[in-house]
Amino acid sequence: MKTQLKPILFLFAFVCNSLLGLSQNLGLSGVISFERKENMHKLFEDNDNSWSEERIKHMPKYKTDQFQLSFNTHQTLYKVVLEDENPMFQWVRVAAANTVKIDLDNKHLSAEKTIYEGNYRIDDSIPTYQWKMMGEFRTIAGYTCRKASTILMDSIYVIAFYTDEIPVSSGPESFTGLPGMILGIVLPRLNMTYFATKVETQTLPETAFEMPKSKSKKTNLSSFNTEIKKALKDWGEYGTRVIWKANF
Repeated sequence: MKTQLKPILFLFAFVCNSLLGLSQNLGLSGVISFERKENMHKLFEDNDNSWSEERIKHMPKYKTDQFQLSFNTHQTLYKVVLEDENPMFQWVRVAAANTVKIDLDNKHLSAEKTIYEGNYRIDDSIPTYQWKMMGEFRTIAGYTCRKASTILMDSIYVIAFYTDEIPVSSGPESFTGLPGMILGIVLPRLNMTYFATKVETQTLPETAFEMPKSKSKKTNLSSFNTEIKKALKDWGEYGTRVIWKANF
C-alpha cells in the first residue's frame, strides 16, 4: 500500500508546486490602473481676492487623469490612457502626461516629459529615495499596503503605500525603491494623489514595455533640471511649483 501511495503523493506535490509557480509568475506580471487626482480649488483658496473666488465657483474641484502601469519582474512602463481635457485645466498641464519606463535589471530610467513648449527624452539611472517605513496599513485595489514616507527636494513630503504581495520595486511615475509595488502616492504640498483602482495579472508581451518613438530633446536628469530652473527663474512661487511637478 505504501509503495502505491508514493507515485500519487509525488504527482500531487508536483501539481501543487506547478500551480504555485504559475500563480507566482502571474502575480509578477500584469497591468495596474491608476487614478491621479489634483485638487484645483486648493490652488486658489489661499488667494483672498474676488477673481480666485469666481474661479473656484466655476471650476471642477478635481482634475482627474487615468494612467496605466505595465509590469513584470524586469521592467515597468507607466503612461497616460485618459487625460482630463477640461479647458479650464490647460494651464496646469506641466508634465501631466509623462511616460516613464523603469528597467529594474539595469537600474535605468527613461522618461518622456512635456514642459510647456519643450519636449524632453530623459535617460538616467533610477532616482534614489530615502524611504522611512511606518506602521500604518491600508487596503488599495484589494491589496494590503504598508505606509512609507520620504522628503524630496528638501521640502516635498511624499507618502507612499506599497504591497509586498507584488514584489516588484516600482510604482507610478519614477517612484521606486520600496520592497514591493507602490499602489498609492500622496503629495500634500502639491494637492495631488495617485491611487491604484485595479490590478490585473496577466502575461505581457515585450511590446507592452516599449517607449514611444519621439524627436524630443535628449537629456539626463541633471541637465533637465538645470534647463527648466533657468527658464523659470523669474516665475516666482509658481515657477517653483512647476519644477516640483516636473520632477515626478
